[in-house]
Amino acid sequence: MARISSLEARLQGLVQRLEEITSKQEEDEIYNLADLVRILKVTPRTIYTWRAKDILPMTEIGGTLYITKMRLRSIIDGNPKMRKGGIQ
Repeated sequence: MARISSLEARLQGLVQRLEEITSKQEEDEIYNLADLVRILKVTPRTIYTWRAKDILPMTEIGGTLYITKMRLRSIIDGNPKMRKGGIQ
């Protein structure tokens, strides 16, 4: 019985660690323009319009636009009309 309890405790620890790693990976994930077109199911022109209107603030690095997954999620949560197909 003690061995089962020990294994359960280790398993719970591993599950918790996996959840932490997954959460951290989501925070670090970034999307470019092509990703946003696919995710939001809109045209690149719409993305540029939203950026110009500060609806979708993106960071430009080396001439390419990016946004983090967490930031995009918070923007969509605050503006459900923006989502056509939803985050996949």
